[in-house]
Amino acid sequence: MKAVIRTFLLLLIIGFALGYSVDSVWAQQINNKAKAVSTLSPASGSSTDTKNAEKKGGKAVQLEDFPDDVSVVEFKEGKPKSKRKYIYEKPTMKNLANLYWALGFLDIENNEHVDNYLKLTECDIYKQYIASEFEWNDIRDATRRFIKKNRDQFPVRFELVQEIKITDYDVKRHAFKINPKYQIQSYRRFQMMTVDSYIDYMFCGGSKLLNMEGYPSGVILELSRPFSLTYVPAPLKVAKEYIKTKNTEFQKLRDAAKKAENKYDLRIAYLVMQVKIFASRKIQKTRDGESLLQTMAILEGYEVYGDPGRKLLFYSKSYLTNQTAKEVSDKIKREYKLLRLKIKGDGMLH
Repeated sequence: MKAVIRTFLLLLIIGFALGYSVDSVWAQQINNKAKAVSTLSPASGSSTDTKNAEKKGGKAVQLEDFPDDVSVVEFKEGKPKSKRKYIYEKPTMKNLANLYWALGFLDIENNEHVDNYLKLTECDIYKQYIASEFEWNDIRDATRRFIKKNRDQFPVRFELVQEIKITDYDVKRHAFKINPKYQIQSYRRFQMMTVDSYIDYMFCGGSKLLNMEGYPSGVILELSRPFSLTYVPAPLKVAKEYIKTKNTEFQKLRDAAKKAENKYDLRIAYLVMQVKIFASRKIQKTRDGESLLQTMAILEGYEVYGDPGRKLLFYSKSYLTNQTAKEVSDKIKREYKLLRLKIKGDGMLH
């Protein structure tokens, strides 16, 4: 058994020396079969935030409110390409566990926090050694060293995916209209949840994972600036391809369902917001009893797709490109300064 522990620790040391990622260091991996689904929804108080921003002279990020008589020149030819500069993680419980350590939310001296980290990230190791306190103490100590050495490299960039329903294509504007119920009007707060908690980790105590000590099942993102999305830009060629596909789906409906209003039910698009999470504050409980961590974040970009597989890109926007490195750095620095001021006392989070 000691040989097994030595081998385990040796793998950690080798991983550190070679600069492996978190997923590469551990000897065993969890076989995640269920897909993570993130939900994007405005948290309560969004309208109040918008009014306060207006009073203080804050400017909402109005992304797609083009004048009626102006088309989007860049979409006349070709297809849009992704402009993202970084990898943005999906909000699985494993990735969120790493995020909480990166934000300094957890206590490295708290045995339960360390043990639960292994439960989330290395279920097989947890089940194999948790019943033997001598081996487990060695593993726990090795895990502490691993976290201390690597938490500054744990991911803090995440993506939020939300389905939105679009309606007719405006040829003059080169953009799809969004169903009013799905428009985002100057929202600052969003919830990022994971649904893989019970499914993927039920054999490691998943029945209590939604309220696992130290590890909330989602986060509340408070953006540094309000976000709006009322139209979805798309090149004419891409729009025609999308509408043709949806018309094919429409023709497969039974005759009684082939009504004009039903065509819009098929027109689903996928908004992917790319955020960098900056700081955490406190836990907030939902009405269902779930724990959410309040955080502050910066929106670094977003994309809109016409399919869940992300093969048909409508539009890509990055706030980190088309500028010099210094300009980007100064802009983000100003955002961080604003967040630091607001996180003091009650700040924006309450």
